[in-house]
Amino acid sequence: MYLFLAMDEAGHRVAGPRQELAELYEGIGAPSTDAGAASAARDVQRLWERWNVAPPPPARRRRRRRPSLRALLVLLGLALIAAGVWVIVAPLVGVWQRSRVDQSALSQWHNGGAQAITGGVAGPDASDHPSNCGTQQPAADAYALMTFPSLPQYNYSGVAGDGTWDLLHSRSVVHWHGSADPGQLGNVIIAFHREDHYPHIDELNTGMEVDLQDRNCRLFRYTVTSKWVGPPEQVTQLVSTGGHDLTLVTCTPWYRDYNRIVWRATLIN
Repeated sequence: MYLFLAMDEAGHRVAGPRQELAELYEGIGAPSTDAGAASAARDVQRLWERWNVAPPPPARRRRRRRPSLRALLVLLGLALIAAGVWVIVAPLVGVWQRSRVDQSALSQWHNGGAQAITGGVAGPDASDHPSNCGTQQPAADAYALMTFPSLPQYNYSGVAGDGTWDLLHSRSVVHWHGSADPGQLGNVIIAFHREDHYPHIDELNTGMEVDLQDRNCRLFRYTVTSKWVGPPEQVTQLVSTGGHDLTLVTCTPWYRDYNRIVWRATLIN
């Protein structure tokens, strides 16, 4: 309500409070001593009181804002979401990488690369074996071809590498190194992932057949005689036997993998 000019009782314009304050501030300048600063402050206070105007409130010092609890909770929630997404995505990336390697091994096996390495089967039975089996890869990467003739609707097949279970990080099918070779006396032990090539392999039951083809193009057929489902600590069938046996093991349920399916099969051909 107060301007730089005011009116006296005779109606003449006189300096208003803001103009006088401006002039006072200009005259004060920058006090050189603490006493001068105190005197200037008293002059300003008296001028405000004369014009009956409240002095402006002292400038508030800006407080540095700290992160609020809400912001911290939001950040924590985003971090937990990111961790949850990674828990889901990481296994899928592993499945995708294994699938690429598996498909490459299967394609090379059917293209007959091992024929140049191991040679064909000689003798009168040579005509019983296809000439396009095998692979150009070493046995550690391509040990045997596994198929399931009793489940023709799914056309399941895979090339097993030869090694320890650590190989299951990069391959879907692994023959345990040191167990029997296909068709030989003893227990052929093969473990494989269900994801993502064998989702319905749990339909393989007793009386059904499993075929193994070695790098010499020889085909061996086994018939399933037993099937077990249980937790990993109850898998006791991965040992040597006195017959011509095959033991397969995989995880179940599909993409949850807290149990194991174990099949025992016997050589028939």
